[in-house]
Amino acid sequence: MKKSGYIKLIGSVDNGNKSIARLNILPGEKTPWHYHTLFSETFSILKGTLEVGRRRDILHLKQGDAVTIMAKEKHYYHNTSNEECIITTTIDPGNKNFENALLILKGLASDGLATSAGTPKRFAHLVLFVYLSNSKMTGIQKMAEPVFNFFTKAAIKKGQLDKLIEKYCNLTQ
Repeated sequence: MKKSGYIKLIGSVDNGNKSIARLNILPGEKTPWHYHTLFSETFSILKGTLEVGRRRDILHLKQGDAVTIMAKEKHYYHNTSNEECIITTTIDPGNKNFENALLILKGLASDGLATSAGTPKRFAHLVLFVYLSNSKMTGIQKMAEPVFNFFTKAAIKKGQLDKLIEKYCNLTQ
């Protein structure tokens, strides 16, 4: 039986805290190389294993390991195993948009609206996720940022961001 994605906020900027979420990363789930400009991100492995690219290094984290990615430091993660990986991710300083991005991403996946790699299937959802998560592209993908920015503004104007937040983020945690 295939497991589904889940997330639980255990610390929120709403309460004056760092953003802290416990979530699972399913087998094959990954992000492309990217970086954030507004916060650092710490991955702490509670169960399983996770490959994390950081600058020029490839780290193979296991239960009990943690790594902090500083703001503007390029990174990715990839669950290359056949088992789910359970982590806490800590965003410092806390960031409400990032919290919403994670809730939306896992909600889309639960509704069958994301690929097995965890990427939103609809382009409007993808650009809104990239915007909310303060994810900046690297390499040749960076050329797509102006296109993403254009479609993000259009999706916000059409009310698509408000609909995603209403559906996936206004939940009792």
